[in-house]
Amino acid sequence: MKSIHYCSPLLVTCLGLTAQAATAATRPIDDWIAFFGPFHVIFLHYPIGFLTLAALLDLWTIRNPSQEARRAVGITLGLAATAAWVAGILGLCRSARGEFDGPTLELHRNLGIAVALLGSAAWATHRWLYRPTPGPAQRIVFRGILAVSLLVLVAAGHLGGNLTHGSNFLTENAPPTLERWLGKKPDKGVVSDVGNQTSTYVSTIQPILSRKCYSCHGPEKQKGHLRLDNREAALKGGVSGEPSIVPQDPTKSRLVKSILLPRSHDDAMPPEGKEGLTDQETIAIIHWIQDGADFGNPSPVTK
Repeated sequence: MKSIHYCSPLLVTCLGLTAQAATAATRPIDDWIAFFGPFHVIFLHYPIGFLTLAALLDLWTIRNPSQEARRAVGITLGLAATAAWVAGILGLCRSARGEFDGPTLELHRNLGIAVALLGSAAWATHRWLYRPTPGPAQRIVFRGILAVSLLVLVAAGHLGGNLTHGSNFLTENAPPTLERWLGKKPDKGVVSDVGNQTSTYVSTIQPILSRKCYSCHGPEKQKGHLRLDNREAALKGGVSGEPSIVPQDPTKSRLVKSILLPRSHDDAMPPEGKEGLTDQETIAIIHWIQDGADFGNPSPVTK
């Protein structure tokens, strides 16, 4: 029994050291994943360019068939497939940081993998079925795969843009005539209505947050694990540990602190390079928080 008594603390110590060693061993891997993730934004342009170039070269070979032209198409497709796999791996590294969430991320990831698979299939089809001279059936198979690859590439790119810039990034600057055609209500600007919290949030605060904050802290992307499109998440805050919104106390609300920082500051919101809040918008948010930060009963944005 004495041996058990002395061995128990030793066993606990050994287990603790083993756990620490395992954590230390995985930390460098996590650091490398975090480092390589942002390169996805740069590298994703290569499969777009190479696949598009391959399609244009193949169209050129219809009018100007030659072995040299077909060889150029094959080389370009090989580069496109390779770039698609590299971009996909970097994308997985980027998503591992936890900045994105929801079905949009999952669909974007699946379509990215599909682009790599289809690009590889197009390259393999062109390489093995185009020897020595392709027949009509081989051309139909190859061009069908290439066309589907381009369509999936467009869909994946659009979803990637939604994740990075918000789902309305293509139409947010549309002229009023086009907004009405798209069924989007033109923004009326900040409304000075701090007496009615429900209408204040819907008509004033939510549009501000949607334009200036949701692209990084909305339903599709949560940079720093901060989400501002629903009350519970906004009150909780992000990785800083501070509540983003403290009802009736703007001075303790990290959201207010962040939007009042100089634009060049690392913690400023929105960050440098993006459109900042106007003085009127900042005052509206401060008044809204001072009056209780009531989210009212707006149309749900969360997913």
